[in-house]
Amino acid sequence: MTPVAPQRSAHTLFEFPLNERFRTYLRLEALYRRWQHFLAQDSEQDHHSAMLILFEIHDFAFRYDIKGDLLLDLNRYKQALNHLRHLPELSEQKLTQTLMYLSDAQKQVEQSAKFGSTLPDNDWLLNVKTRIVVPGGICSFDVAFYYQWLQQPANVRCVDLEAWLMPLMPMFEALKFILLIVRDARKHKSCITQDKTYQQPLNGVRFDMLQVELADTSPYLPDISANKHVVWLRFSLPSFRSQPQHLRVDPSQPEINFELNLCGMH
Repeated sequence: MTPVAPQRSAHTLFEFPLNERFRTYLRLEALYRRWQHFLAQDSEQDHHSAMLILFEIHDFAFRYDIKGDLLLDLNRYKQALNHLRHLPELSEQKLTQTLMYLSDAQKQVEQSAKFGSTLPDNDWLLNVKTRIVVPGGICSFDVAFYYQWLQQPANVRCVDLEAWLMPLMPMFEALKFILLIVRDARKHKSCITQDKTYQQPLNGVRFDMLQVELADTSPYLPDISANKHVVWLRFSLPSFRSQPQHLRVDPSQPEINFELNLCGMH
């Protein structure tokens, strides 16, 4: 099948987590996407970048209780979806299939060791990791065994990189389904700011993520703060040339139209 290049969207989508679990999920998703990008390339430098991200993923996953959080959310969304069976507009076949995917993901996560804990079992990788964090420490005369690996054919390096990430794949599969459900379960509204700000009451409803969609011609940058009662949005113009970067509001400009999505099931 010939891949079709995605068309450029006329909008820029900003995503903001509304709790610590989803902050972790979005960071892991970003790391995984970067790893996939470099894995798909052929050069040594790209696969060196994939190796750096591999270590970052292992360290990040080990630092947090990803396994416990995923099991909590997989079970929570299974229960929420089961409560929707009575809705006539919902496809029973699609719901059953989604629940099956969630159950399979839950089983794989339950049977996995603590994510990020398998790296110490590979002395070769640990030796590479020890040197890779040293500035300028990865040269052929410093780490000859790593240099030798980088000279292998690209397909050989890809097989190795995929094998080294394999213990974490149940985590990424579960993450994929959770984020897919959350992004699909969104409450949408078209909004306009007042004095370049916007306030959205939550009315006691718990959401996991917030999406702000702006026209790609908009120079504004949304900034969010939230608690369990309300979300505040502030739109500012970033000043890239200042050190450190600061944000400023231009009161002379018209108010900002944007699309708002509150994502999550409750």
